[in-house]
Amino acid sequence: MTAGDERLLGDWIRIETEYLESCGLPLWLHALPHDGGLVLLDSGTSITPETSVRGRLAEARRRLEDIDLVVNSHAHPDHMGGNAALAAVTNAAFAAPAAEAEWLEDNETVISELWEANPDAYRLTPGERSELVGLFGDRVRIDRLLRDGDHLELSSGMLRVITTSGHSPGHIAVHDQDRKLLFTFDDVQAAGVPIAGTPHKLAPLYHDVRRYRSGLRRLHDVEFELLVPSHGDPLDAEGGQERIRESLAFVDLAEEFVHDYMQRHREITLRDLAEALGTQLGPYDGVNLQTVSIARAHLDDLTRRGVVTTRWRLADS
Repeated sequence: MTAGDERLLGDWIRIETEYLESCGLPLWLHALPHDGGLVLLDSGTSITPETSVRGRLAEARRRLEDIDLVVNSHAHPDHMGGNAALAAVTNAAFAAPAAEAEWLEDNETVISELWEANPDAYRLTPGERSELVGLFGDRVRIDRLLRDGDHLELSSGMLRVITTSGHSPGHIAVHDQDRKLLFTFDDVQAAGVPIAGTPHKLAPLYHDVRRYRSGLRRLHDVEFELLVPSHGDPLDAEGGQERIRESLAFVDLAEEFVHDYMQRHREITLRDLAEALGTQLGPYDGVNLQTVSIARAHLDDLTRRGVVTTRWRLADS
């Protein structure tokens, strides 16, 4: 991030987290001072508030206890896992997408409906499940349900909520209209994020092809000077628009790959397709939540369009 980018962020405090060391991906949070408090966009994992946020705020002559509003972009553990830690030391209200309120308030629901949604293709081991629950932390009730077009009015500016809903069912972006900043969180993924210390990338994650495309096109039409993702450095207007185009191009590439794979094999399993996506489409380390989700999203889309049909059979005993 350049000095010019820092200036474009204005009053926003950029917070580097421990996530790179613990999970191999950079994760940045952002806080905006306003009269009487701080707005924090996302809360990281269960340890992030004390491990990363408190110290960075102290450098900016602020306190963790000053946070009075937390905006969760979506219900994945690196974006809302720190809610309970913040609730324990602040009087913050919590705002999040209305479409994901149940996921945000119930760990078992989000795990069963996301990580365990396709058990024939992908299953968590007991150890992975335990580690995941630890990232989530305890649940906190959401005080304000956010919908597309809502505004968060602050003394330091107006923040507009844009529902994109591709990466997750209710995923939002936040547009700081005064400073022309577009916080995209996890929606603008291009062809994936490199995982530190490995030859692999974390593949883009989306569950609905049409919604993901639609959300990206909406972001393309937003006027911004800086696009600010969660897992990477901010991009200027030209770079941000290019990253959005790269994200759309990946969906087209994945769609072509799935269609060609179906033509070659005629009848497939979800796991086989996820394995192919994770080894042939990109260096995505085979079968995982991301590749299974991409495979399922495109198969569902092709089914809706009448290109493929589904068959069900009893599992082998």
